[in-house]
Amino acid sequence: MRLIGSSGIVLSAFWLFALLSPMLPAQTATSENRERPSQADEVIVITGTKEGAVNLQEVPESISAFDEDKLQGFRITNIEDLRIQTPGLNLTRNGQSTRLYMRGVGTNLDFIGSDPSVTVHQDGVYQSRTAVVLDNFLDVERVEVLRGPQGTLYGRNSIGGTINVISRLPEADAEAGADSELGNYAHRSFTAFASGPTTNENLLGRIAFNKTDHDPYIDVTGDSSADGLADEDSLGAKGTLRYLIKDQAEFILRADYSKTDRSTAAYKPTGLDTAGNPAPLADLLDLPSDPFAMNISYDDPLLETTNFGASAEIRWQLSPAFSLVSLTGYRDTEFTTLEDTDGSNLDILLTEIDERQDQFSEELRLNYGGESLRLVAGLFYLDENHTADTTVNLLGPGLRNNFSVTSDTSAWAVFGRSTIVLNDALHATLGIRYSEEEKDFHNIYTSSNAEGERVNGFVVDQKESWNSWSPTAGIDYRFDNGRMMYFTVSRGFKSGGFNLTSVDAVFDPEYVWSYELGAKLDLTEQFRTNAVLFYYDYTDLQVSDFTRPGVLSISNAASAMSRGIEIENRWALTLDWSLEVNYAYLDATYDEYSAPAGDVSLDVSGHTLNAAPEHKLSLATEYFQDLDTGTLTYRMTYFWQDKQYFTAFNSDVSSQESYGLLSASVNFESADDQWEVMLWGENLTNREYSTSSREFPATSVGVTKDIAPPRTFGIKLFYHFL
Repeated sequence: MRLIGSSGIVLSAFWLFALLSPMLPAQTATSENRERPSQADEVIVITGTKEGAVNLQEVPESISAFDEDKLQGFRITNIEDLRIQTPGLNLTRNGQSTRLYMRGVGTNLDFIGSDPSVTVHQDGVYQSRTAVVLDNFLDVERVEVLRGPQGTLYGRNSIGGTINVISRLPEADAEAGADSELGNYAHRSFTAFASGPTTNENLLGRIAFNKTDHDPYIDVTGDSSADGLADEDSLGAKGTLRYLIKDQAEFILRADYSKTDRSTAAYKPTGLDTAGNPAPLADLLDLPSDPFAMNISYDDPLLETTNFGASAEIRWQLSPAFSLVSLTGYRDTEFTTLEDTDGSNLDILLTEIDERQDQFSEELRLNYGGESLRLVAGLFYLDENHTADTTVNLLGPGLRNNFSVTSDTSAWAVFGRSTIVLNDALHATLGIRYSEEEKDFHNIYTSSNAEGERVNGFVVDQKESWNSWSPTAGIDYRFDNGRMMYFTVSRGFKSGGFNLTSVDAVFDPEYVWSYELGAKLDLTEQFRTNAVLFYYDYTDLQVSDFTRPGVLSISNAASAMSRGIEIENRWALTLDWSLEVNYAYLDATYDEYSAPAGDVSLDVSGHTLNAAPEHKLSLATEYFQDLDTGTLTYRMTYFWQDKQYFTAFNSDVSSQESYGLLSASVNFESADDQWEVMLWGENLTNREYSTSSREFPATSVGVTKDIAPPRTFGIKLFYHFL
């Protein structure tokens, strides 16, 4: 059963509540006396520039920010949800691993020996493994999405952009709260937090906890005893200690933990090869007509991840102008999966992966803030140790292909950026970064038959290092009315890596030159628009494709180009009603690239880059209604994106046609702010769509495509104890 109780009753209650609420008695006070978060000229504070808390509208960069109210109000529960309202942000998947793309810049390399192109930072600490970047947000104060190359302000290189997840800090005022959520597919979630001073008035503490689970979204038919696919069973915890040293310094100690234990994601065969013709075994496939059902042959699909992190941060105000920040971080990730990789009723492919990774990082940053000069200068060091035991079982011929890999990475960098105030209106920005990275890669590949006899194999033992200079420069002009225009040029760098499936393992770094012309305009108190034109010149782009099961080709495309426009609009139609309209146009193509296709190469010059839809549109609206007992808030989001391709070949079978998603919620908050209740629904039209594909099963059952979540809905109750 997919539903908890009757879906008709829950949906009817949802819409009845929305329709009847305008008839409820209005509050006697007028809305003009209340401050609304929907006002278009609200000040959004960010810290992504590393210059302390600054107004987003005064930063000459492409940044989208989501504060706590927006995250909770629109149920943005993880990074995947950010793509709905963030121009230029997209993603694809490879099972649990997440491939983030920004303006077409990204990578489908998520294996050991490679790095992401769009990075994620948790409270300033870089998270290198893509298997955990979609962990549920817990006790998060703000999320910032920075588009474009990052490096002159950040410790870790990011060629496409970065996502900063900033947790809430404990404050002097005590507070505590909890929320509980129920929904269809037996969805259950419970979250609790407590924060405030300890027995020492200078020592503040905060702790938060979350437990979430739901039944499988995908039914499993046929003879398999698996309960289903794409369920959830996750646990998360986070703790913070903050010690205040008068007005001069503070010491922040953080720790977080998450664990998941569930079935694997769902990749359903299309029955078609990469050219769109029937796959060799298409006639033997049992493909349920229900888009949210599969017939798999494996009985126990398994996915387990454990993610732990801790950091120590010291913020020291050396003088009114100088401050020093030290951020020491440690992260540890474990990842295990057993997957029916062909996703069919036939015994074709079974993949086993067991990974262990840990990393240590140190970032030291000096800030200077004067009247005519602002400066950020830093040093960064990263040491990462990663092991993976990966086995691809070809069940038909009885072959077992095993890769036992160890990859050690050490990276250091020195970086800095200065903003020069030429006059009250004109500012100039100059920055530079020098990076050095070294990877030590060891791989033992063994292919054995059903009797356990070795039939093939190789050993790789290589060490490579790369270095690069990454400059940035910009200028911005601020008009008397607070509006701003800016132009920036910057260079991004991403180090090379290793291919675990090849004896010729090493691949080269990639580079991008970014040119950006933008404007941030508060046209009236009711209307704000931020717009940017960008152009990327991409060289040596790292691209991977499976040439056959268990064999991955990784090469550096000769060149690529990305250009487009992004517009973010916020309009306060009234004091109680706001509308956001965001749009992105993207033209991202390979200039020169011969992509491997089995034993041959195909010229794909002019083809569209992966996960780069030409058009993307999102709308979000909020309406507040005052009642005698509290406030009702109505929210609705609609997201639409154009066709996107998942491989360089731009084949229709490995793509997703244009689609739209509709979500809505109704929230009631009591007048004393002590409790609130929300009715919510997502993907209300039950749209079926995919965010990724796999091509290597095409030689048997055809290309497989993942199944995204169906319609979900539920109710959430929050209570504030303090």
